[in-house]
Amino acid sequence: MFNPTHLLVSRTRQTPVQLIACENGCKLLTEPEHQRGNEPAFEFRPRQGFFCQGIPVVGFRLEPIAVSPIAEPAAQSSEEVAEAN
Repeated sequence: MFNPTHLLVSRTRQTPVQLIACENGCKLLTEPEHQRGNEPAFEFRPRQGFFCQGIPVVGFRLEPIAVSPIAEPAAQSSEEVAEAN
């Protein structure tokens, strides 16, 4: 299952990606790559930056995807509990 955690942002696009840890940093898996079973084209190395198929690229950044908090169920009042019993 594809669960994007970040956006790969360039000047013209924002692509949802899932980070996968690897020996050099992390690979950035896109949904089409996931669906086809392909190896991720993009990789991020903390000290060296972004790479696409092993070639350094510039003009990209990662942004975390904002996650909305899960609403907790409202607490039942003592009257509601008494009515249920």
